[in-house]
Amino acid sequence: MGYRMKNRLIKAMGIFLAVALMAVGCGQTGNVGTEQGGNEKNGEAEEEKSGENSKEGGGKKDSVTLTVEASQEIVNNIPYAFSEENIEAFEKEYPEIKVELVLNPDAQNTSILQTKLASGQPSDLICYNKVSAENELEVAKNCVDLSVEPFVENIADKEILTAPDGKIYGFAFEVKTGGMGVVYNRDLFEEKGLEVPKTYDEFLDICEKLKGEGITPFYGPFKDVWTFQMWTTSTWGYYAAKFEPDLWERLNANEIGWDEVPAFKESLEKAYNLYKDGYMQSTVLSDDYNSITAAMGSKEYAMTVGSNTTVRDLLNAHPDIKFDMFPYPVYEGEEEYLTISQLDAEFFIPKDAKHIEEAKAFLNFMAKPEQCDRAQNAASFVPNVKGAKEPEFDDFEGRLYEEYNKTGKTVLEMNAYMKVDLNDLWVYFQDMFAGVKTPEEVLISWDAAFEELMKAKGIENF
Repeated sequence: MGYRMKNRLIKAMGIFLAVALMAVGCGQTGNVGTEQGGNEKNGEAEEEKSGENSKEGGGKKDSVTLTVEASQEIVNNIPYAFSEENIEAFEKEYPEIKVELVLNPDAQNTSILQTKLASGQPSDLICYNKVSAENELEVAKNCVDLSVEPFVENIADKEILTAPDGKIYGFAFEVKTGGMGVVYNRDLFEEKGLEVPKTYDEFLDICEKLKGEGITPFYGPFKDVWTFQMWTTSTWGYYAAKFEPDLWERLNANEIGWDEVPAFKESLEKAYNLYKDGYMQSTVLSDDYNSITAAMGSKEYAMTVGSNTTVRDLLNAHPDIKFDMFPYPVYEGEEEYLTISQLDAEFFIPKDAKHIEEAKAFLNFMAKPEQCDRAQNAASFVPNVKGAKEPEFDDFEGRLYEEYNKTGKTVLEMNAYMKVDLNDLWVYFQDMFAGVKTPEEVLISWDAAFEELMKAKGIENF
């Protein structure tokens, strides 16, 4: 991350903390409704001012700070969406606008965004995963309909941006590729004569052989609340897609409980047993995602959780080591499918944003072929913009694309189907590794929390 981007983050975090402290001091009272009404009026005035000061308009342009809010995870994992080169080019094109990135802690990101949207004080742009935004942030109610914006005509596949109501509320650079799975040291596997496992028994055999040679088979970076969930959102996503296609619909309709799905317990037990049987390091709750690079580069560990982004980071950090990825082999047949996440890093404009017209200008600027081409310098991706260049995949990314994405051998992660924040579930996963909860107790606790969250959201049958 360059100096200018770091400077953006420092400034933005100062603004964010000041706003947060003001919110705590004022409290959420009945005045919120009055403030929201005032914001609507101010929004109209702001749009009128933006129109007067647009790029095509004359006269002196007022200086505007355009705030873009996202989680640490999404900024780290989707660097092309926050290309410093693109932001600098935008600021050059619109010298009256300065872009500031508001960075939220991963575990609190959803609740922070929900609170800001509810209070009528959101950032100008929110970057979030598409389906989660539709469910958790209620973009159809809270965000601007962008269906008739000029950038929409540049989109190659409009369907993937279309919400359930048929409208388009955001922009994302890419067509979803890559996926999640077990990241592994391919050189180490070849050195030890190990093959990529096709079944869970084969996976355990590999773990036992590696452990016998003094290598910790699996590195667990579970200090971060979100890291272990890559295991569950992948394996549970596969299970539902292949064995119970209506499972998410039934869970979201309160027709079945989370603790009533044996496959969920099986997946958790398998993961916990890896830890209990010494196939993971003892410090899983002290080691975070950022520690993966050093751990996997040390050759003391053979595998870890992750995605194609994780592999890319490892290859960049250790060019002398070959890293790769294979699907989680937890359930029968899972080795043939790669789990993909929902469309991520989609940019939305809240209805109560202070600078709606400037935010639209930002999206229309970014959705041009030359901006997509420039973003490829940050990380390779398949663009969803007409006229943009195809990426130059290396052997790893090319293999994933050809073997899984292009052939349709992918399944959608569990998280894409959820209507509420999953942070409580992720905390329960940490409780499991701490020995506070059994896999069964994790599911029982989450079932109760899930019911309360769905009830609070007014979901039918809860």
